[in-house]
Amino acid sequence: MCSVSILLSSCVCASAGDTTRVSAAPDTTASIIAIANLDQQIAELGDSPGVEDLLILREEFLADYDALERASTLAESRFATSQDLMKRAQTRAAVHRFAEALSDLEAAKQRGVPLDQILAMRASVLIATGHASEVVAQLRRDHKDHPSFASRSALATAYASMGRVAEADRLYAAALAGLHTTLPFPYAWIYFGRDLMWAEQGQNPTRAEAMYKQALAYVPEFTSANIALAKLEMTRGHYAAARERISRVASSTNQPEALALLGVLEVRNGNMTERNEEISRARQRFESLLVRYPLGFADHAAEFYLGPGDDPERAWLLAEQNLANRQTDRSVALAVKAAEATGRYPRACELLLNHGPMVQAYLKVLAQW
Repeated sequence: MCSVSILLSSCVCASAGDTTRVSAAPDTTASIIAIANLDQQIAELGDSPGVEDLLILREEFLADYDALERASTLAESRFATSQDLMKRAQTRAAVHRFAEALSDLEAAKQRGVPLDQILAMRASVLIATGHASEVVAQLRRDHKDHPSFASRSALATAYASMGRVAEADRLYAAALAGLHTTLPFPYAWIYFGRDLMWAEQGQNPTRAEAMYKQALAYVPEFTSANIALAKLEMTRGHYAAARERISRVASSTNQPEALALLGVLEVRNGNMTERNEEISRARQRFESLLVRYPLGFADHAAEFYLGPGDDPERAWLLAEQNLANRQTDRSVALAVKAAEATGRYPRACELLLNHGPMVQAYLKVLAQW
């Protein structure tokens, strides 16, 4: 969440066109126009420095893994300047290569990159790896001294990861209220952060569902929001709505989690052949992504193998790999679930004893598969 907020903060005062939506306030450019403008910017930049940010933005909203591959390849090929190192840190963080991202930030610092730029990105990595408590004081100071979209959303993300839901929600709301842009992406991203928080840390699916719909009002193509909303629709028994939503996502993105959900929904209709085909496609897609980004997809692949992928031992290996990379409560919960599924009960008990109560909340979330 936080790292993409850094990307979005650079363009929240920009206009993306004259065509606006009328279904939400404030009015923003229709997402189809905004995406076309984004693609035009990417085409105009070619392989120039800075295109990495736009490619990552496209991947985050549209699950465009080709864009992610291009951003990563470009960033890995450029490391001569301090700004090259900053871009490489950004792309490495995007694929969960967190230790390497921190090393790049330290090298950039030694080459004279302003400390405020270093601290913002470093904070996003530490939050993502379960160390929000180490940076929350810094983020509070930054918010007090420089209240902005970036500082509010960064502090909100830190609070959310610590289970401080009410404080985080107020900051997310303030970040939205302070936005001055016709671009739909920042609005959709903040609503997605809020709904994810209410669904997981807040354990309030009703409130989460309303905010997922807000995110999708701004960017209907937003892949992660569609998948999350479809899961909530399934828990409510709204299978037809979930199937329609997931079918659109799967056909336009080939996103593996969407393929897996489509397979699960086929079972409801008694279509076991179609179910097996979709699960097989999801498995192949996850494995192809894991070859390129073993850390970037370890968590979602582990969830898949604990659920419809039906390979607990594979899930265990991925969950342990994920936990070694990022010690978040969610990562712990995933490892606990995988340990229990493979009969490693002493390890599951050890993890539960050594971590906080938020792990139990995440175990409930993971049970939704």
